[in-house]
Amino acid sequence: MNRSSNSHSSLFLMEMMIAIMLFSLASAVCLRMFATCHQIGEDTRDLNMAVYQAGNAAELLRNSLKSNETESTSFPGCLLAEYPQAAAAGSDVFVYYDADWKLCQKRNGAHCMEIVQTQEEGLTLYDIQVRNLDSGEQDVYSLALKLHQPQRP
Repeated sequence: MNRSSNSHSSLFLMEMMIAIMLFSLASAVCLRMFATCHQIGEDTRDLNMAVYQAGNAAELLRNSLKSNETESTSFPGCLLAEYPQAAAAGSDVFVYYDADWKLCQKRNGAHCMEIVQTQEEGLTLYDIQVRNLDSGEQDVYSLALKLHQPQRP
């Protein structure tokens, strides 16, 4: 009689160990899935904000060519007026954003939008690149903009 209950106890213990292992395995898979979903969500948010910010810069540049050129409406003045914390270096403008996509200084930047202007046969070319500085300057989004510069009388 004692032998029979001992056999049932060890069988019950074995079933419990298997159930705990299966539950642990299922938990690990679910945690991995939640972490992956969170990362995909963050990447999507960064891409959406990069597209939005590059589009804003493109509209500023497009409107600057339509207006009468003054120092504040020509490149890079039109961008520096809109983004006061931006840095200009020759034909490059750098705009920095923190992790929440708010404008900031370079030292606090998590994202950088670089705008480069070039000229080519009556066209003004702008290359707008948004990079994630936290992940080794990985490109998030880039936009090539070609604008015709109207003749001024």
